[in-house]
Amino acid sequence: MRGRVAASELARVRIFTALDDGALQRLAAAAFTRRMAANQILFVSGEPSEHLYVVRSGLLRVLTTSSHGEQLVLSTVGPGDVIGELSLLDRHPRSADVVAAELSELIAVPADVARSALESDPRAALATACELAAQVRRLTGTMGDLVFLDLPRRVAKLLLSRSATRSDGTTVSDLGASQSIVAAQLGVSRQSVNKALSGLVRRDWIELDGRSVVLRDPAALQRYVES
Repeated sequence: MRGRVAASELARVRIFTALDDGALQRLAAAAFTRRMAANQILFVSGEPSEHLYVVRSGLLRVLTTSSHGEQLVLSTVGPGDVIGELSLLDRHPRSADVVAAELSELIAVPADVARSALESDPRAALATACELAAQVRRLTGTMGDLVFLDLPRRVAKLLLSRSATRSDGTTVSDLGASQSIVAAQLGVSRQSVNKALSGLVRRDWIELDGRSVVLRDPAALQRYVES
């Protein structure tokens, strides 16, 4: 589905915030919207990089797939996040697969138009470099967790990272996805995630409530992760 895109909307995207009004107008004139159904593939590794995408709404998974069909979720992206900036810069094919985790809407910007805008303003190029650096930091942390933390501690860390305190003082973590998706993100099976969650329940540190998890003892979870 194609629709109009406002320059003011693109101005809120991190890598475009430094661009002047003229550059933003040129981006908006070339951009269009695209809707994705749940589980619909946006692109796969090895495809040519023809567009830069900005997530307007929804959630998408960036993943890599083995030759045997096993998948590892590298990251999840949501509103305001950008997809495809790596290929935009080096002009190489896509390095990962991207799949919509739920109904999502994207802003698609032709790669040549986006590249021209970033090359015209050093501040925009620096903002893009900073965004890529942040991604490298996140992936470095993920790889460290895979090496140094066992699965129950990785699950506990994930719950803490997605936790929020309600008005009644209850701390809740929204997994935001099925256990299968969480399992792929952690590089394990769904049954393993379920077993890890059950172990934390038995310790009385958490309580399962659908896709939400009540953190009954966040301090204990933090000590467990650090132990």
